[in-house]
Amino acid sequence: MKLEILNKENIRQPSVRKKTASRICAVQVLYEFSFLLKNIELIINSYFENYLNSILLELNIKDIDRQLFNSIIAGVNENIIEIDLIITKNIAQNWSFERLSKTEISVFRLAVFELSFVKNFSAKTIINEYISIFESFGGNANFANGILENISKNIKCK
Repeated sequence: MKLEILNKENIRQPSVRKKTASRICAVQVLYEFSFLLKNIELIINSYFENYLNSILLELNIKDIDRQLFNSIIAGVNENIIEIDLIITKNIAQNWSFERLSKTEISVFRLAVFELSFVKNFSAKTIINEYISIFESFGGNANFANGILENISKNIKCK
């Protein structure tokens, strides 16, 4: 699987690429989990065994940020009901959660978790990161940006 996260004009530092790689891996694990709904640890182990190397090669890094990966996967799993409610409340009125693809849902769940629960990075950083990931999986950046900006604004109002 070739992802177009990096281009020649946007070469990121290795520490940033490790975080990006962690988020990409998390999207892919959550995507697979949405179909199989079995033990997520088995999915993670299978993913690392079969797909991790391609991400590492693509981003020219030695490993992902495993702490970030584990924390966002666990966080989404523990807060999935609340996260899905946040997504549902912030989708345009002429749209619904059920119309989102499993990939879109996986990306939004991770972004919402980081925006709402973790807050280790600025909202702008998280939104830009997940919009890039959204695009790399073939999604519409404007669509993702609108939803994530809306979520970000509503979270600040709480």
